[in-house]
Amino acid sequence: MHRFACLRPHRLFVSLLTLLACLSGFAALAGEPPTAPILRIDPGEHTAMIRSIATDAAGRWLVTASDDKTARVWDLKDGRLISTLRPPLGAGNEGKLYAVATSPAGETVALGGWTQWNNGSTYNAIDGYNIYLFDRASGRLLRRITGLPNVILHLAFSPDGRHLAATLGVNNGLRLFDVADGRLLAEDRDYGADSYSVHFRPDGQHLVTTSWDGQVRLYRWAGQRLQRLASESAPGGKRPFAARYAPDGQRIAVGFDDTAAVNVLDGDDLRLLAAPETRDVNDILGYGLAWSRDGRALFAAGRARQNGQHFIRRWAIHNNADPAAPQDWPVAKETIMDLTPLPDGRLVFGGAGPNWGVVTATGQRVLFHAPAVADFRDNHEGFTLAYDAAQVRFGYEQWGKSPAGFDSASRRLSTEMSADPAALSTASLSPPTLTAPGLDISGWKYTTTPRLNGQPLQLDQYETSRSLALFPQGAAERAAFVLGTDWSLRAFDRNGTQVWQQPVPGVVWAVNVSGDCRWVVAAYGDGTIRWHRATDGVEQMAFYPHPDKKRWVLWTPNGYFDASPGAEDLIGWHVNQGKDKEGRFVTGGQLYSALYRPDLIQRVVSGEDAANLPPVDLTRLLASGDAPKVQFTAPSAGGLVSRDVTLKYRVCDAGGGIGKRVLRLNGITIALAEGDRGLKRKGGAQAQDCLDEERLISLQPGDNAIVVTAFNKTGEIESLPVELKLTLKGGPAGGKPTLHVLTLAIDKYRDGDLRLTYPKKDADGLVKHLKAVSGTLFREVKVHTLVDDSVRRGQIGAAFDTLAATVQPEDVFVLYLAGHGVTDREDGNYYFLPVDFRYTDDKAVRQQALSNAFFQENLAKVRAGKSLVLLDTCNSGSFQAVKTRGIEEKTAMARLVKATGRATLMASSSAQVALEGYQGHGVFTWALIEGLKGKAAGRDKQITVGSLADFVSETLPELTYKQFGYEQVPQRELQGMNFPIGVR
Repeated sequence: MHRFACLRPHRLFVSLLTLLACLSGFAALAGEPPTAPILRIDPGEHTAMIRSIATDAAGRWLVTASDDKTARVWDLKDGRLISTLRPPLGAGNEGKLYAVATSPAGETVALGGWTQWNNGSTYNAIDGYNIYLFDRASGRLLRRITGLPNVILHLAFSPDGRHLAATLGVNNGLRLFDVADGRLLAEDRDYGADSYSVHFRPDGQHLVTTSWDGQVRLYRWAGQRLQRLASESAPGGKRPFAARYAPDGQRIAVGFDDTAAVNVLDGDDLRLLAAPETRDVNDILGYGLAWSRDGRALFAAGRARQNGQHFIRRWAIHNNADPAAPQDWPVAKETIMDLTPLPDGRLVFGGAGPNWGVVTATGQRVLFHAPAVADFRDNHEGFTLAYDAAQVRFGYEQWGKSPAGFDSASRRLSTEMSADPAALSTASLSPPTLTAPGLDISGWKYTTTPRLNGQPLQLDQYETSRSLALFPQGAAERAAFVLGTDWSLRAFDRNGTQVWQQPVPGVVWAVNVSGDCRWVVAAYGDGTIRWHRATDGVEQMAFYPHPDKKRWVLWTPNGYFDASPGAEDLIGWHVNQGKDKEGRFVTGGQLYSALYRPDLIQRVVSGEDAANLPPVDLTRLLASGDAPKVQFTAPSAGGLVSRDVTLKYRVCDAGGGIGKRVLRLNGITIALAEGDRGLKRKGGAQAQDCLDEERLISLQPGDNAIVVTAFNKTGEIESLPVELKLTLKGGPAGGKPTLHVLTLAIDKYRDGDLRLTYPKKDADGLVKHLKAVSGTLFREVKVHTLVDDSVRRGQIGAAFDTLAATVQPEDVFVLYLAGHGVTDREDGNYYFLPVDFRYTDDKAVRQQALSNAFFQENLAKVRAGKSLVLLDTCNSGSFQAVKTRGIEEKTAMARLVKATGRATLMASSSAQVALEGYQGHGVFTWALIEGLKGKAAGRDKQITVGSLADFVSETLPELTYKQFGYEQVPQRELQGMNFPIGVR
């Protein structure tokens, strides 16, 4: 709802002006930042328009401010993200950042925008709007300058860094503050409209501002006195927007919001010196203005574009001579909002994409950060749905380009929809219905005046309609059609009466209604697709497809999520800590154990109300405190010649205490640490409780990635991973490796209702055939077997201890489990039932069975760099509350693999299949044995983990369907491992 929206900015800008004018006339309300966690998309890039950018004087760091309510600090050497600054934020516009400035030394960052707190209300808060001062290096909020009467539209530091100037919305003009204490030093409220620019002269004693009242104002700042020297109308347009002093302080460049003109004015009296050539430009060129550091070139950019690309125009300007013929540098697909020069002649631009980049002094783009959200604009009829809305088709780019489809039931994203044989079928996907007898809806596309049968539909003033979808004829009980607008998703009946209205996270670029009338699905400006309940518009589920066309996240409003591998950190939760402290941010990956629940997501896909899912108290969960901070202290990254290396790392309390520490080598969990023995105080005045730990590990030949994470004291929040990369020079250890096999098999459970027929036979058969194919690959096969009464927690732990003493890093390890395994519907985890398990109630599984944590702890003892876990477990009919089928199996296995890092193949059969078996074995193990007999061998006669998994995945569903009338579908997660385990 601001001038910077990429399409039709004039209309949107008028909306903001009108709204701001309304704000100033209402009684003030008081509010606080909300305390409930706020789910946010955070792909490591901005997800909404970048309005303003700033650099330090030396050009080391760039800070970008965005409508996504964050500011980001980047390293200008390589474009790397250094940190994210998180002011408090709230609903609607609360927290959007319109302005950023950095102190000349780069130590302090000032942020402003729609930074007031009224619980989502648009009325002015009693304590006004805020400017936030952040410490760039630590990301801490240092100070809040408060009491401002309207939105902050621009900020600028004085050249000595002692003063901060701000210009405000409506007619509130200019403010000047002392940076050290936030004290107001001077002001000028005599403005007739918004002021979008303030800039200090290099001498620090003069300022220039612009305002939409048509005036460019020149000031002198002497000590504690602000003197207006001049106020003039620049000839280039009626709405001067940006103004920038040249390095010599004698010239001021001015750009406009209503014309393509750029003027060069005298720095002392604002008279016109030059009008650089813009007659060939048919759109605004003055949003971003910058002089080169030597003052010999002027740059301008905005909405102007050529051949679909927005460009930066450069004029060579020397003293007061007429500018030379311009050069145009196409750099971005979206509007360019701001420019800033660097000392080495390069130029930084920030855009509405959101995107930013760096160009050289000759116009070559050398750094570029593309938008991190899909662009759903102008793809109304290409936004198609399956009858039940389980499948959706969309485009990653405007006009529906780069089409893709997502199947929420199979959890599959497809981008080659016509060429890929495994791609989603689009034949049954339907576009939105736009016309129907008796429903003539006009003006719904990009106007503020949509009509039903000639009669106006009621929207808010200046609210623009963007998308339309009709309900299937005769199917809707109340609603007849849905309109998507800039600010709302609205449903109307056949008479044009509004049935429901829902606020939205961004412009509703496309909308559709499912054929079964259960869902309204909308594509939003924040790059998400969201499923709403058709009866009242309440959101049930949201989907974010990353523009890399690989990663995706699917989540419910209460926080449960599903994600493609490696995508869990694309979302997270912002937690406000009051007005005077920066916000916390906890990623989905940090809350994986609590919230990764594809099984619960599928219940919503199937039609269950998201509100009926098991409750999760995110406020309590996040209040358990931040996970510790982790850092490696030795060795340094690089190459090593010794296989064995001592790792040293430090774990420091960040507020939530110090819990379990997890060490992973190349994705495999190799060590765990518990307790806080050796806790020390570190850090002087900023003292922290820290642990220094070390661990001797054995590297694999070649590149090794070592990762350490630590949980908070409650074990609910995990730290972000800290990685160390080491390279072991030289090849593998001499000689062939050993294959170690541990089998756990239970026929005779103590509870007679749980007894099975085939586990021991299956374990013996698997070992027999592993030995038969191992000869040329392994020096020997060592088998460790536990059966029936020996399959208890203590004996299993002892077996792993024995393995820990014998298995070498170059060896291969196989763990085979046969017995009862269940997935707990409450926590989503896999549990293996030991021989002495007895069912008493639904809690018995979590209390008695062997959990993910048990296997994580014991598998970490096994140093083999190549491991395979095979789970041939049966779901017992004794547990009506426990179901292990389909997506619940996938959830359980994913959580198990996350804990252990081992390649895993799993098939959980029904009680019938487990009892009847097939040709003297359980069906899953029969398929494994058939693969080992040679049917899984490749052309080189090798049987690899991948080829065995492929064979079982193809064979098992067909076999069980023919034999038992239902498909048993094995689950697999190989963790990128595909090593050989046999040769035929």
